[in-house]
Amino acid sequence: MALVLITTAVPSDAQEPATPQNPEYQKLVELLGDPSFQVRERAHETLAKIGMSARRELAAGLRSPDLEIRSRTRRIYVDLMYEDFEQKLQRFIDDLDGKLEHDLPGWDLYKEKIGASSDERKFFATMVRAEASLLRSMETKKGLAELLQERVKQLQPYGNYTPTGPTIPQVESIATVMLGALQLTTAERETLVSPVYNLLNYSKIKSQIIDKPDSDVGKRMTRKWAEIAAKSRNKTLGLMLILNYGFEQAGVKVARDLLTNTTSYSTSEQYAAICAARFGGPNEVELLLPLLTQKTLVHSWSTPQAGGKLIKTQLRDTALIMLLHLTKQNPKDYGYRFSRPSPVYVYEVYSCGFTEDENRAKAHQKWSTWWKENGKKWLEESSKSNVSNDSE
Repeated sequence: MALVLITTAVPSDAQEPATPQNPEYQKLVELLGDPSFQVRERAHETLAKIGMSARRELAAGLRSPDLEIRSRTRRIYVDLMYEDFEQKLQRFIDDLDGKLEHDLPGWDLYKEKIGASSDERKFFATMVRAEASLLRSMETKKGLAELLQERVKQLQPYGNYTPTGPTIPQVESIATVMLGALQLTTAERETLVSPVYNLLNYSKIKSQIIDKPDSDVGKRMTRKWAEIAAKSRNKTLGLMLILNYGFEQAGVKVARDLLTNTTSYSTSEQYAAICAARFGGPNEVELLLPLLTQKTLVHSWSTPQAGGKLIKTQLRDTALIMLLHLTKQNPKDYGYRFSRPSPVYVYEVYSCGFTEDENRAKAHQKWSTWWKENGKKWLEESSKSNVSNDSE
């Protein structure tokens, strides 16, 4: 940021009007190179107090052959530019009616996609502090996909170790990447789905976002990104973000979209089924019923409890245990010997299987019988219960 401020703020000779410098200020700049440390310090403090009124003389000092003058002038300039920068940001935050012009990179895009309320302005100001250069690149869009890929790579905690551990990126930096990605084509955005997931799923990043109110701008942007990722080729990562962050409304919406419009099934659909079961209600039961015919293998694992046998989980097994959750039935009654409850996935996804196809067939047959005998009645009662709860 300091380099950006210096290079964008210091005028060139061509930009400067042909007016003489202030002799008093000019002398103070010369004193920055005085042999006496005390004299140098006093000149430094005086110029800092004078501020941008001595802009022309400070600019000349940056080109001085004296290293001490150049160094001190640069430090004064950086301090003054930061102060001026913060004042501009505060004016921007305070301008809720949008009456003033603000030359802040990326603001028009952010305002369109996110909003312009007081909290949204404050969050954008922190994004400018963290990623001014990247926001500026968004306005030209030149090489934006490559810039975002490189930036998200730089932000990865495990790629940036310090003596005290990995460097934790700012939420505002991740938000800037997510904002920039909205300008990319669908194909370009695909390359960011996995690395952004890695950032948002990192425990110390998640802890900064997850407990915030739903209205928090960073949390809203994370939710929006999770919904976008859930429609990508690697939709599993978007669904897992929704589950890990507990985005209830997004979870139901995405589950309905995916399971209603699916013609071919894969491991992604198990996470859509989990979203439906965790965040949904009776209305989601019929959404999951078509999955009961899907034999796609989604997990294999082993445990000493299985006696050396492999526990295989098919997509239909995950769908069934989620249906049992929605209808408030006990999976153990259906032969799910290894199921392990999970606050995120309802049941750990790997634990919803069987060692024997015979036991799987019995579980699915038992459900089929229960649904034929009780399904219609259960749906009617659940519908009445929901109406009653809504009226209260």
